[in-house]
Amino acid sequence: TLLYTIKFEVYVMDVLYFLLILPLVSTSSHFPLESRAVQYETEASCLDKLTSLIMNFNSSDPKKALESLYFADAAGKPPSGLLTGNVIMVGDYEQCQTLKDSTVGYYDSCTVTAGALLGQRVPVTISWSGCLPSECRTGDASDVEEEIYSFLNKYLGKAIYLVPGNASRTCAEPVEWDTGAYVAISCMGVFTVLVILGSVWFSLEPVVNSFNRAPDEVKVLVNHEEVENVDSSKYEELSPASIQSKANSAGEDGSTCCITGFGNFVKCFALQRTLAVLTSTETKPGQLLCLNGIRVLSINWVVLGHVYMVFSYFNATPSYSLELMRRQDFTLIFNGLPSVDSFFTLSGLLVAYLLLKQLKAGMSTGKWVAYYVHRYFRLTVPYAMVILLQGFMYRLWAEGPFSAKSEVSHDRCEKYWWTNLLYINNFYPVLSTDVCIGQTWYLANDMQFFIMAPLFIWLLYKRPLAGVIGNMAAIALSMATAGALTFYYKLGPSVDADTNIWGDFHEVYNKPYIRVTPYLVGILGGWFYWKHGPQLTAAVSRLPLWKRVAIATPVWLATAAVQYAVVFGLHDDLIKANIDHVEPSMLDSISYQMAARVGWAVALTLQILLCQCGLGGFLNTLLGWRGWLPLSRLTYPVYLLHLGLLNMLLYQTRQGFYVTPDYQMAIIYLGGLMMSYLAATLLYVTVEQPVALIEALTYRKPKKPSES
Repeated sequence: TLLYTIKFEVYVMDVLYFLLILPLVSTSSHFPLESRAVQYETEASCLDKLTSLIMNFNSSDPKKALESLYFADAAGKPPSGLLTGNVIMVGDYEQCQTLKDSTVGYYDSCTVTAGALLGQRVPVTISWSGCLPSECRTGDASDVEEEIYSFLNKYLGKAIYLVPGNASRTCAEPVEWDTGAYVAISCMGVFTVLVILGSVWFSLEPVVNSFNRAPDEVKVLVNHEEVENVDSSKYEELSPASIQSKANSAGEDGSTCCITGFGNFVKCFALQRTLAVLTSTETKPGQLLCLNGIRVLSINWVVLGHVYMVFSYFNATPSYSLELMRRQDFTLIFNGLPSVDSFFTLSGLLVAYLLLKQLKAGMSTGKWVAYYVHRYFRLTVPYAMVILLQGFMYRLWAEGPFSAKSEVSHDRCEKYWWTNLLYINNFYPVLSTDVCIGQTWYLANDMQFFIMAPLFIWLLYKRPLAGVIGNMAAIALSMATAGALTFYYKLGPSVDADTNIWGDFHEVYNKPYIRVTPYLVGILGGWFYWKHGPQLTAAVSRLPLWKRVAIATPVWLATAAVQYAVVFGLHDDLIKANIDHVEPSMLDSISYQMAARVGWAVALTLQILLCQCGLGGFLNTLLGWRGWLPLSRLTYPVYLLHLGLLNMLLYQTRQGFYVTPDYQMAIIYLGGLMMSYLAATLLYVTVEQPVALIEALTYRKPKKPSES
């Protein structure tokens, strides 16, 4: 009865799949498949099986007809909007999975993708997912491009053109655990056990200590109830609150209670400690509080840009996206690259400011060794954990028609993970598309800058004039190099305003000799504030309000104008490169590549100095708000994790992404941002902060017997 009631729909499917599937089937070989799956021997050819399925739509045999119906219903179908770029034809992945265990035959959920041009200009990715018979596991991959191209030209005319040479096909396969996955799960297990053990140890420590001392020697609070008959003159209260007051230091000295070295170690993982550090809003004199707000706003800006970037991978509304690019305000998202230069500037400023204070106090050989070891240890342990998670675990959790994309990340990390840990992944692998965790090119640059920073900072400390000249010369040399490479490789003004995107990325965007300029500007800013900050702050505090406003207003307006020009001045060139597909003029490209990063860094550094010297007004109050402190501590793990989490959305999607009007995209962005901060919190309290506390233990000097 069911077959007769849907007879009309079956005929419609019949027509659709003669149009869609048959052109994809080569008459000379099996349907192509690019997969690392084990090749299966087949009794019948892929072409014969597909032809049989289509012909059996109206079969009198209910089993054959039902098999054909399931096959047709589970496969992707041409959607509306093909001529405007909606070429995402995703079928029913779950229904195809159910067919694997059915009696109608063994099927695979497969996805065919191929690059194409809409209207000969707009790049789109054609994706078709369907439930194909197991007979189609083998074949020559070269057939896909020809057959898809033939299909598009036949049924879509001249509206869509296939880009030669980039068609591929993947099929859902059971993912096997490899060495990297076992290492990752083992590390996760070890950290989890340590967190549980440390938290329990931390909670029970006051009770244990109370039983290990005579009742007239110590005063303790057990469950917030005071135990009497004690001499409080010798020992302080050992309540959880009082213990936590010491948590930000290296840890309690073993001589004051029955705590072994192992006890101090596991307490570094106690959630009571790590969460207290994360949520603390206490500040100390001399802190550059405005940097906290700048950090948080900058990382949120980075995440915003990456949300749109991930959605563009399988964008079902490319025409609407082009209209977004034409909007002036959307340039803030599309040209969000200065957000990264903000981090370089802040990093250089802080390194210079803190190192100059240490140089003044005296730097021994041991302190210089600690300078580098501290940086490497603190950054690399959470970094390595993210490599294990994103490179080797995400593919185990990915499931969907596009889940094979996770294999690309796995292959990169399996081959090149060591380049990340050596912080050379902005040079090797040579192709940036092969890098394990793409956004970590920034970390490689930042570490390289950190290594060379003492050369410039020491010169500023010993010979200020020579130091300033040296920094300025390095900045000028970097600017000249950027201009020369832009001219030599015929690049655009920015990686997002270049028809040769990856060429720009390889040659300019991720190279330290180009990206160092904001860092050097930050070093100059940190030195200036260290040397003149207290005097300027004192002088400003004596000025009447109207003079402060008169001094600060022109500088704030000038720096804001420079930042506006860096971001929004690229609007026309972005349209040329991405919509008109015309390379911007070489003069524009060279000028922007040379001046934009320096201009942004100088403007930001001046704004920081205004805030710290008392000329920031309400902006300093906003950026220096203590509520930014917990979020600012999460900016590093957010940067490590956010893009992988967004890619997981891609790996598990069941349909094309619709870049929709602002409100809906805002909801998606805020959801992704919240997930990033939640995951960052977990990484911070279980890995990053415990590592910091362990490191502090190694530097803590034990008390002398007379001090105990």
